[in-house]
Amino acid sequence: MKNLAKTSKHCGLVIALCLFQKFATALPQLSQNQAMFTQSNANVVNRTNASSLTVSQTLLAMSINNDTHRTVSDRLFSHGRNDESAKLSNVAYQPKTDIAPPTISKKDTHDKTGINEDTHAKSLKVDSDNKEDTHTKSLNVNSEEKAAVQSEKLTQVPYAALGVLPMREHDEQFSYGAEALQRVYVWHGRDALDTSLSGKAMVFVHGGCWLNAYGYEHAKGLYSALANLGMGVYVIEYRRVGDEGGGWPGSLNDVVNAINISLERITLQGDYSETFIAGHSAGGHLALLATQQMPQQLSRYGVKQVIGLAAITDIRSYALGTNSCQTATESFMKTTPAENPDAYNNASPNATLIQTPVVLLQGDADSIVPVQHATMAGAEKRIINNGGHFDWLHPESTSFDALLEVIGEHD
Repeated sequence: MKNLAKTSKHCGLVIALCLFQKFATALPQLSQNQAMFTQSNANVVNRTNASSLTVSQTLLAMSINNDTHRTVSDRLFSHGRNDESAKLSNVAYQPKTDIAPPTISKKDTHDKTGINEDTHAKSLKVDSDNKEDTHTKSLNVNSEEKAAVQSEKLTQVPYAALGVLPMREHDEQFSYGAEALQRVYVWHGRDALDTSLSGKAMVFVHGGCWLNAYGYEHAKGLYSALANLGMGVYVIEYRRVGDEGGGWPGSLNDVVNAINISLERITLQGDYSETFIAGHSAGGHLALLATQQMPQQLSRYGVKQVIGLAAITDIRSYALGTNSCQTATESFMKTTPAENPDAYNNASPNATLIQTPVVLLQGDADSIVPVQHATMAGAEKRIINNGGHFDWLHPESTSFDALLEVIGEHD
């Protein structure tokens, strides 16, 4: 029995030794497998992180691309709205050192006297890309192109926009009387950019409610533009309300004398073969009255046409209005319609008494001179859709182009 127990014990030891050796042999493989399993898990984790990073990078790239697109888009938008367009569409003009930046207002900005008026900052329609001259007479384009150009022109130009127009000073001046304000300033035509204006001259009476707060200077952009297109411009300065000798009838007497001497000089100098007489607003009123009084001079000097730009033609009804120009009428006349009806009759122009063709150009959205002032027996009228009061003085307006067309018809 002892031998059997010893034998069993020996066998157990042998079996245990064999098992130990087998386990020892398998242990490195198990460690290797475990390591492989761990590495596999790590690879899975790394692949997951890599996928996550790729998505993140993709989103970042998309974000960068989007930002770049927005930046490029902003630049394109900014480029599309060039400086000139931005100025016009927002009325954010670069001011001169002595001019405050203007803003669009629904009040008239005849603002040198602080008068309140209705006006015309309803809309600005602008050609945002084309800075070249777009007057239809000089374009030589077909009707579709003309329509496209005209549709991009300005309307409802505010008074403040006139002060920042390109302009140059006059070429000469001369006196027609002893007073300082009895002067004519001349812008001579440059090399003709518009052949329809070459060799033509305009004697011009500026407006401003007959008040001395508004001199000839506010329309220098108009004079310069016409001269740059080839036309000579003779601008009359005259005594107005607030000046000694101004008002009724002194202002009219000044204008009559100035027109007569201007026509004489134009003829003697021989630089221009055709002459027009024009006036804006209150200046249109005076131009019509003056030409009514001088039929022989108009005939002698061959005046082609008398043009009223938003001209006041019915001074009696105008005096009954409430905007600032209308309320200045009694100051100009030095009386009311009820007090002196004869004076108002004498101060009302009559186109049938003017021996030269008369055309009245008027905007239908002019809040300073109502559109009915373009209705006068004996005169041709042309109405500008959405035209404002100061559009006539701005060379990028629909109204200015209408003026050029009227002048150009007399080639």
